[in-house]
Amino acid sequence: MKLKFIFLIFLFSFFSCSKEQRVGKKLNGTWTVDFMQIQDSEGFTYFDSLPNGTLNFLTSDNLINANVAYHYVTLNGFSVKDTFKVSQEYFIFNSKFDRIFFNVNSDSINARIILLTKKSMEFEYYDLNKYRLVRFILSKD
Repeated sequence: MKLKFIFLIFLFSFFSCSKEQRVGKKLNGTWTVDFMQIQDSEGFTYFDSLPNGTLNFLTSDNLINANVAYHYVTLNGFSVKDTFKVSQEYFIFNSKFDRIFFNVNSDSINARIILLTKKSMEFEYYDLNKYRLVRFILSKD
């Protein structure tokens, strides 16, 4: 009985890894933006099903790069074109709250990971400058 218990502890310690390591493995690589959802400060939701761009996470150095262009039309007919650009910024993953923290220009981004698998990711952040919630739906090849 003692031998089985020691063996189980050994297996558990050998095969277990931290949540940061598991997330890092999934997060690492280039993600293509497939869909975007934008919710303005009044609660209206807009969609862009054809955004153009990618996000690249290099987890070995904790760096993020992003270049995404998106477009949507508001309820009163205004065409909004915008971009999301991040260049060689350091990111931090918080496993307790499933958050990624990084900077864009002088703004601090606190993005909430909603879904993360090996091939799919969904995250959102609140853009304080433009008073809107931005959600990215991404895939990895």
